[in-house]
Amino acid sequence: MFDLSPYNTFGLHVHAKEGVIISNVADLKRVQFDRAIILGRGSDVLFTDDFDGTVIINEIKSLSVEPQGDGKVIIRAGAGLILDELIASLVEKGIYGLENLSLIPGTVGASPIQNVGAYGVEIGDVIKEVVAYDLQRHIQETFTKEQCEFAYRSSYFKTHRSRPLIITQVVFELSKDFKPKLVYKGLSEKTFANAQELRDQIISMRQHKLPDPAKVGNAGSFFKNPIVPHDFALKLKEQYQDMPIYPSEIEGQSKLAAGYLIEKAKCKGITHGNVGTWEQQALVIVNRGNALPHEVVALAKYIMSEVYNKFGILLEPEVRTFGATGEVSWNNL
Repeated sequence: MFDLSPYNTFGLHVHAKEGVIISNVADLKRVQFDRAIILGRGSDVLFTDDFDGTVIINEIKSLSVEPQGDGKVIIRAGAGLILDELIASLVEKGIYGLENLSLIPGTVGASPIQNVGAYGVEIGDVIKEVVAYDLQRHIQETFTKEQCEFAYRSSYFKTHRSRPLIITQVVFELSKDFKPKLVYKGLSEKTFANAQELRDQIISMRQHKLPDPAKVGNAGSFFKNPIVPHDFALKLKEQYQDMPIYPSEIEGQSKLAAGYLIEKAKCKGITHGNVGTWEQQALVIVNRGNALPHEVVALAKYIMSEVYNKFGILLEPEVRTFGATGEVSWNNL
């Protein structure tokens, strides 16, 4: 059995039948895709049971920097690189565009799948291409930005789960010019002389609100911020005047803060068994010590029920869920 404890930031004691660590594309040619799942550091994953198959650990860590004549820079980053370590090195080199995503846990290769985002920036905003290896046909394929089908916490790689693709490289189009995006509260009222100041501020904000997975097991934001009709959002705003409302890319729709809804449903800082919600950010479910997978599922369902009963809004989990035979829909848990 292969111990998955180091490969899921929830810190759950789960196992896989077999584990394979790959460090280059050539390694993938020897992998047989038969009930296999792919992991980086498991920062957006919840295992509900031991996995009866092979787990592929992506450790491809290649990196190239290609300056362009117009001040843009093409970064070809191996999927096994730690995202925050990449951002830190790029800021140090004077290459900008990813700093709002500082301190997001996980690897470069995992980030396009969920189209991770924070503080007004999504990873898909700065991705030019994604290179993936098809484990069934044993060929590499390059996906353009458009083919990646980036949406809120979603992408082609998430919606086409039947395809056995492992991301090997992410190609970013970044800039030598620092043009900060400061639309988020906590940033918009400040000025930053350089990208390092902005990165430091974002790290400070995240550390204040979010637990360190190395110290407290968690998978970051457990739920997506719900998208609702704008008229419905305004009616809620009449009742809850301090409720934040954010614009949505979908016409006639608005985005609400799941953390706010959970807190108003009195689920912030609660503890059920060995799991609970974080005291500083209700959006985060944490392992309070020796948590079992079914405890995480039970708490998440409880939170969803409480929010629905209070607001008529059904929260959707953001984490990817895996059972004994592979990825499973939340509706089937």
